[in-house]
Amino acid sequence: MMLLGKVIKLAMTAQSDFPEDVLVREPEFVPLLNAEAERSGMDVPRFVADTVRRFMAYEDGESWTTIVSNIQRTDDPGYAFISTIMHARVDHHCDQHEGHEHHHDHPRAHSDGV
Repeated sequence: MMLLGKVIKLAMTAQSDFPEDVLVREPEFVPLLNAEAERSGMDVPRFVADTVRRFMAYEDGESWTTIVSNIQRTDDPGYAFISTIMHARVDHHCDQHEGHEHHHDHPRAHSDGV
């Protein structure tokens, strides 16, 4: 298992194992992830990279606290980190948040364990 920092670095450069791992771990999430990536004009690895970069740039301490709480309850913190922010972004989608310049178009970590 990789350190969280390494997982984040790989994800930010579209080199994450998440797109393959999610097929096994959360197959029900795959169609939603694929649809949102396509809607955003990206393939899944680039969509994951974009989401992680946005999270790292814009999220506040409260979001990080939620993430840390979520990843402490799992045996794979790296996967839990990426999964949590990917679920948050897919759940957050709406038409008013199109485009890379909109600073609110970022994943929000939810406290509901997503």
